[in-house]
Amino acid sequence: MQYTNLIWRDGQPYSELFDDIYYSPVISPEDVEGDEGIVSGSGEFEHVFFKHNGLPERWQGKPRFVIGELGFGSGLNCLLTMRHWLQDRRRGDGRLHYIAIEGYPLSPGSITELFAKDEAIRPYVDELVRHYPPPIKGTHLRHLFDGRVCIHFHFMDVCDALKNTSMNVDAWYLDGFAPAKNPAMWTEEVFQHLASNSRAGARCSTYTAAGVVKRGLQQAGFDVEKVKGHGNKREMITARYHGHGDRVEASAYRYSEKPWFIQPGKTKAAAKARYTSSHASRRATIIGAGVAGLSVAYSLVRRGWTVDVIDRQGDVAKESSANPCAIIYPRLSINNDTDFDFYLAAFYYSVYQLNLLQAQSVLLSSEPFWYESGMLQMIDSKRIDEIIKKYRFNHDYLAIDDVGRYKGLRCPEDDSVFVEHRSAGVVLPVPLCKALQQACGDKLNIIRAEVEQIKRYDERWSCQAADGQLFETDTLIIASGVCVEDLDLEIDLPVEIIRGQVAALNEVDASADMKKAVNAGKYFTPLINGMHYLGATYNRGVSDTSINDEDNADLLTILNGFYPDTFDNEDVVSSWAGFRLMTEDRVPIVGAVPDRAFFKQEYEDIRHGNNQKGYAAARYMDGLYVSLAHGSRGFTSSLLSAEIIASQIEAEPLPVSDDVMAYLSPSRFIVNNLKRG
Repeated sequence: MQYTNLIWRDGQPYSELFDDIYYSPVISPEDVEGDEGIVSGSGEFEHVFFKHNGLPERWQGKPRFVIGELGFGSGLNCLLTMRHWLQDRRRGDGRLHYIAIEGYPLSPGSITELFAKDEAIRPYVDELVRHYPPPIKGTHLRHLFDGRVCIHFHFMDVCDALKNTSMNVDAWYLDGFAPAKNPAMWTEEVFQHLASNSRAGARCSTYTAAGVVKRGLQQAGFDVEKVKGHGNKREMITARYHGHGDRVEASAYRYSEKPWFIQPGKTKAAAKARYTSSHASRRATIIGAGVAGLSVAYSLVRRGWTVDVIDRQGDVAKESSANPCAIIYPRLSINNDTDFDFYLAAFYYSVYQLNLLQAQSVLLSSEPFWYESGMLQMIDSKRIDEIIKKYRFNHDYLAIDDVGRYKGLRCPEDDSVFVEHRSAGVVLPVPLCKALQQACGDKLNIIRAEVEQIKRYDERWSCQAADGQLFETDTLIIASGVCVEDLDLEIDLPVEIIRGQVAALNEVDASADMKKAVNAGKYFTPLINGMHYLGATYNRGVSDTSINDEDNADLLTILNGFYPDTFDNEDVVSSWAGFRLMTEDRVPIVGAVPDRAFFKQEYEDIRHGNNQKGYAAARYMDGLYVSLAHGSRGFTSSLLSAEIIASQIEAEPLPVSDDVMAYLSPSRFIVNNLKRG
């Protein structure tokens, strides 16, 4: 994917691809009327999208409001909506979720250029550009204005963005290019997806009055009305969605709809009215003070929660997250689109958050923890060719590199090449965890205790510690990397503990030429605080963290395969060993914990694949969530996983697709066992 080009014609901004205007920068009398801060083209927004979606009245008093826009384009509608939201003193402390769907995004430079003369929205343009995603196909979650606005960018085809997801949208802006110019935006399939992603009572509006749009909305279940248009448009369309009808009944789902993976708060019944989280106390307990647990704490604190983190060491990053360094990069899968989608979204979200957290830490004179050096990954040449072509990667972010450009580096496998991840880098786990703790401020309490047992009692979760302490909570998140199987919970989580060892190496004469991290069987970092880091081993069935000299020798052997004759045993300064939790399918376990008894009763016959039978939507253990088994990629996956859990808790739009949610779901193990019979 590349950013699309903006072209100017007679002073008007046009899309090069669709040969249609983004908006008219000419200020008309209608723009001026009632608008103290005049913005070019604001009149159309106010009349078509704001007024005819019942705004701002409809968002008053709501803890969150969800707007979806088909055709983000210049960002004008988003900018003006943010201005209204942030200046509206009547709405309370809610959070705006703006779902921005755009298959051909403009660059941040083009957006800045478009609004260079509009001083009234300059602060909003600057904030949007500061958080704007790279031109990478996929979903990108961004937090603007201290989290008061969340933009869910979907850089992809509109149908891909709307299918297999549950957005529960309150208001739709249908602002794609005209049906004659871009018919793919106005198909029957799109309108059906709009309905399935709408909350009952949702409204939508569009500047066009085309018959294909009116009929499509009506067939999807919207009540449609033509009203006076804006400017020289005689008519426009507004519509209202009343709900999903009889689909709210108990057994409303067929086998093909995978009801066992329907997320809490995402059923048809929940979409009728649910605006509030069921977790009224807004206080959560997290077990585990590593990166997974602290990431969840950070996501909840940003939403106004208070968090107690229970850890047996009584401090942050004392176990798995005490690893001296980790590499942040995506997992490139050619035959698993869901895995690819998750890790790509997680990677770019991590880079985004790490840069923000680092900037905050610098202001507080804290220790740096993020080094965006780029990374060279050895990969099979045929495989990477297929990946780049299949996913249309922008070469500015991922490209095959010439190993000859890097002094002393060679590719140890003849059928492989090095690919450069230009946004990848090295993170230091301990200072990162301290930065997350610092960002939570006094909303985070860390308690020293070793939880031995978790029970459900009197509609609360009770955590019994080894020393007799008892902790009760409405909302419990388990993010401990090594002890989940010892908590006496009735959940099926097939995990194993893998030992890993990392070596720290001295600076050598060639260190100055080693500018990028390298991953070629094992990872190797550029010089950080006077040392290189080399890791990590994978040792199954080993429960001892004592340093193993043979492991260091094995690591050095692999290192000498791509940096030959550069390091030897005498260059090993120190070593670290710890444990990581992994699943049998090497995929993290993230989200709400299923009600095992309900699953086994309701879905006992799914091995037969009967699509005529009706099933109830999945049920979950109220207030219980996990973020576990991130394996060796925990520093890539934990931050987005935390947002998934916080979004579930707060009944917000999820930052990933339903397919990804099912892929990560704690339910998948029960479902797989039931399917096998």
